[in-house]
Amino acid sequence: MKLSRNHVYWLLHTVGWGLLYSLISLVIYQRPVFVATELLYALVLVASTALGAHLLRLLYKHRLAQARISRQVLGLLLGSVLVAATATLILLAFFFLLTLTDYSFPVPPAQRWFVIKTIFSGNFINMLMAMLLWSACYFAVIKVRQLRQTTALLTATQLDALLNQLNPHFLFNVLNNIRALILEDPNKARDMLSVLADMLRYNLDSQANVKVALRDELEVVHHYLALCAIQFEQRLRYEENIPPDCMTLAVPRLLLQLCVENAIKHGISTLPAGGRIQLTASIVDDKLQLRVLNDGQLTSPATARGVGLTNIRQRLALLYQSNASIKLVQQQQNVLTEICLPMEPLDESGHC
Repeated sequence: MKLSRNHVYWLLHTVGWGLLYSLISLVIYQRPVFVATELLYALVLVASTALGAHLLRLLYKHRLAQARISRQVLGLLLGSVLVAATATLILLAFFFLLTLTDYSFPVPPAQRWFVIKTIFSGNFINMLMAMLLWSACYFAVIKVRQLRQTTALLTATQLDALLNQLNPHFLFNVLNNIRALILEDPNKARDMLSVLADMLRYNLDSQANVKVALRDELEVVHHYLALCAIQFEQRLRYEENIPPDCMTLAVPRLLLQLCVENAIKHGISTLPAGGRIQLTASIVDDKLQLRVLNDGQLTSPATARGVGLTNIRQRLALLYQSNASIKLVQQQQNVLTEICLPMEPLDESGHC
């Protein structure tokens, strides 16, 4: 069971101050003359400091979290001094309260100021050091968490920007083709408009998961090919070989659609007789391997650096770092686009 952030805080807070009390108790035990009430004094001091540290955390969350870093640091420093001083004063009050009982010897009036200075100076310094260490650790954890959140937000923003890079030329051509189809076959034109709407909705849905099941991505590929078939008709032939055990594996959204788009743009559309696109998937060395094979020639390095493939490379780097790859190679009269992804099964909610 994964602990919540609040539970982790209380666990670390309790363990940390508990370790400090254990260390102080060990020092007390090793003194030549052991006085049991000193353990009680130590408990009051550490407990008061721990409570003050928690109150300082609440102050930071509600008053300092949005302030400038310099003000945050200054607030934690002053708060640490205040907590250490308050905890030491509570210890002094408890000490003199205990002298009124049978558990401690009374302090002669002439020695009270000396006792106060002795107790306050040593314990204040110790608790101040403990509070400064606590504040430094807490501040570091907060900043690391904020850095991770900022990085995650930046990554999500970059992914959204890449996902929303619609090909305006494709959209323009499809709308023109559908407009021409309205005169020839109104029913088919209406169906193609529905297909285009579904595809655009899938493309532009900012709330959709960054990764989807392969079967969902294939559905978008089928929509895309249906729209392209309006223009290419019999010049575009498509084959697909996807094993059932690959269908539920996660792939980046619009990954295959961009690969197929690249194959048509740089391959099929350049051939007078058109050509064939073959899409296959397999599991190789515990990785999902996707292959898009199309008729055509890899005429120049620029083909391998087109907007679509650059988009794919950037998204793979953001999602998988160095654990995914894409390559474009010539195989006789065909161009092969091969992508290797980590195997990530999706659950029923669509999450890895």
